[in-house]
Amino acid sequence: MLKKSHRRKRKNRRTGPVRFLAIVLGIFAFSPLWFGGAYAESGVVYKSLQPPKDLKAGKDTPEALPSQVDLKTLPDPFLSYLVREVRDEATLKEQEAQRLRDTEKMLAKEKAAAAEKLRQMREPKTELQKLNLAQLTLTAIIQDGDKSWAMVRDERGMGYILKKGTPIGTMGGRVGEILKAQKKVIVNEPYLEKELYIKYKRQTIELPDEVF
Repeated sequence: MLKKSHRRKRKNRRTGPVRFLAIVLGIFAFSPLWFGGAYAESGVVYKSLQPPKDLKAGKDTPEALPSQVDLKTLPDPFLSYLVREVRDEATLKEQEAQRLRDTEKMLAKEKAAAAEKLRQMREPKTELQKLNLAQLTLTAIIQDGDKSWAMVRDERGMGYILKKGTPIGTMGGRVGEILKAQKKVIVNEPYLEKELYIKYKRQTIELPDEVF
């Protein structure tokens, strides 16, 4: 009995791996049929593989070209940092010089306008404006309340009446004050300061002790 049992065990050891191998081969042999039918029933369609596209194709076509770019606005990648620094500094200097030129032009215009205004103020419009203050003699001062008048005469004996604001003299002056107590008339004459600003200086016509 022991001999038979040992024989059966040896037989099972020999036939066991053979049976397992036969089963695996059978599964692989019938699997394409089974999976193929399943794929057909599910309605899945598989396309054949397409060859890869030529990446170089279409680069030279008008559709593939980028939009036109102004090359002047693009920075030069080959331009060194020092060259760019010098160029930028030169540009800043030119801009500063241009601003200076513009400022000088504007200043020249303002000076010309101030000079023209002074010329118009000195332009004689009356006979009294054609005479220098030194040619005039103060002969009388009259005051009535808060109002004052004065009288002057020229070298020919021609008399003129003055009141506040009367144009007088060849320098574009105007009567600023008539002071009876101080016996004098104050005349404000315009002039240019720094060729740009119109200022006024005070000139005085005094009443002499003896009036001829």
